[in-house]
Amino acid sequence: MHNVKIIKGLLSLVLTLIIVVTTAPGQTANAVSGTNKTAAQVVSDMTVGWNIGNSLDSYGQKANFLYTSSNETYWGNPKTTKALIDAVAEAGFNTVRIPVSWGQYTTGTDYQIPDFFMNRVHEVVDYCIENDMYVILNTHHDINDNYCFYVPNNANKSRSEAYFKSVWTQIGNEFKDYDYHLIFETMNEPRLVGHSEEWWFPRNNPSADIKEAVACINDYNQVALDAIRATGGNNATRCVMVPGYDASIEGCMTDTFAMPKDSASNRLILSVHAYIPYYFALASGNYTTRFDDSNKGDIDSFFNDLNSKFLSKNVPVVVGETSATNRNNRADRVKWADYYWGTAAKYSNVAMILWDNNIYDNNSAGSDGECHRYIDRATLQWTVPEIISAIMKHVDGTPATISGKVVPTPKPAETPTSTQQPASTPVSSKKPAVDGLKAEYTINNWGSGYQVLVKVKNNSSTKVNTWTVKVNKKDVKIDSSWCVNIAEEGDYYVITPMAWNSSIEPGGAVDFGIQGNGSIGSTVEVTVQ
Repeated sequence: MHNVKIIKGLLSLVLTLIIVVTTAPGQTANAVSGTNKTAAQVVSDMTVGWNIGNSLDSYGQKANFLYTSSNETYWGNPKTTKALIDAVAEAGFNTVRIPVSWGQYTTGTDYQIPDFFMNRVHEVVDYCIENDMYVILNTHHDINDNYCFYVPNNANKSRSEAYFKSVWTQIGNEFKDYDYHLIFETMNEPRLVGHSEEWWFPRNNPSADIKEAVACINDYNQVALDAIRATGGNNATRCVMVPGYDASIEGCMTDTFAMPKDSASNRLILSVHAYIPYYFALASGNYTTRFDDSNKGDIDSFFNDLNSKFLSKNVPVVVGETSATNRNNRADRVKWADYYWGTAAKYSNVAMILWDNNIYDNNSAGSDGECHRYIDRATLQWTVPEIISAIMKHVDGTPATISGKVVPTPKPAETPTSTQQPASTPVSSKKPAVDGLKAEYTINNWGSGYQVLVKVKNNSSTKVNTWTVKVNKKDVKIDSSWCVNIAEEGDYYVITPMAWNSSIEPGGAVDFGIQGNGSIGSTVEVTVQ
């Protein structure tokens, strides 16, 4: 394996020398290959990434900010070095997400970024580019508790638009000659700070405040994208990541979220964060240290959601942040990484980026949900190499290389013993289809819980504009669902589509799922109309 890497490195060096010699004066080597790769190609090639969390995104406590030196070490992390990025690359990561809080340094009503900070960001970007890595560069904590440089509501819309247009114009001009390895991310977790629904809202029934926030986020994504494209160069076709409300699954699955309109074709990526299962991966106070069959369904539901609305529609997805906090439960965290990355590997247009804030030790006997250190930035030693190896085996099948040593790949998690085998073939609904509609379902049963995956088919020669499925309560208890609205009517659950999956073309189909705890029989009464 090391000989192959040496040969690849020599070939890369020769190619680089050729590029440097043939590149016109004043032009960067990165500009040669341009941004000719589509978003799907870039995401497929990104494979696995790592975040430099709590560094360039750290911010101070001045009321009016206006810092004249970098706050990179303000939250206790050492200054980012080339050696750190080299170690991350050696372990097998080929993507680095660089969270950056720009606002605290900007001056004037036109939000000018000072040279000292722009130069520092540029330096860290180049550490990654020199390792032939992909780089995600964003605007991060510019919506914080002290002073919000943007707010997703109508009262602050004009000011927020001006902020995004200014900073992305400056960032775009700084990096316009970089090739497709550099990806811009418009925002990080845009939300209503301090609102009762800051971190979660019911996707099927958002409040008026959330609806307004989602509309503003759509607008800010568009403003940022337009500013990037207007700087020209490779930015005309650079891949750009855009989030929904809070970068959450609810924020992108709610009906009113929309991807921006783009002058370039196939260059947009959905950005979403998923610390799941939440009570295992992130929650404080009320949490669990176990990862097993009882909470795997959260990961399954997450990818089913993404696939239904984005992946199956050729919109690639980057899970820009995910991690499982350290609760002194190393073995379960390895199982979590194995299952999570193994599920992601089923999709060619998904990339996962591990969050790392360099905090390892728990507070209050494990109640802190923010312990996400994977590499010690002072010693450059990996703290839980088994997790890294569990991740890497789903990327290219090779073990991680850490501190020059190959880390053995953990054994696969044992297959859970089910009291009942999942249905191997779809079962048709008992009652006849109405107007050419037909419902088929598959039961996945693991003993302590189950999923019912439903496919609604349109076998008619005309388009169906809406549909309704009824499921008998005697057969299932629905605790969660994806891609549908759930209501109750007497002895039945009444299931209706979201706005984006309500119509079915002739010969087409729509998929959704329901999930419950406990046991289930071998058949379910499902009717469709």
